[in-house]
Amino acid sequence: MSDVKKVEKINRLLDIYGRLLTNSQFDIMSDYYYCDLSLSEISELRKISRTAVSDAIKQSTKKLEQFEKKLGICKAFDEFKTPENKKIIEELEERIKDGI
Repeated sequence: MSDVKKVEKINRLLDIYGRLLTNSQFDIMSDYYYCDLSLSEISELRKISRTAVSDAIKQSTKKLEQFEKKLGICKAFDEFKTPENKKIIEELEERIKDGI
């Protein structure tokens, strides 16, 4: 999987399952994936080591993938995407981005 595809996948999982992470994990993931901050920038901002930031990103990514494996919301959205359902999907995705 290309780096761009991986980032898109993580962003999507974060949009859907992000609030199931701890506040700290969510904040670090948001800084990294939404704000495009480097590990060093996050480390300085959060007053933790770069290693702690890297570990939090790895652990959070694993959790997000486990949530999808168990709950399958992304998969369900993909299966639901038909031309007839396009408007409903767009509305749901907007609500998810807005934090419902």
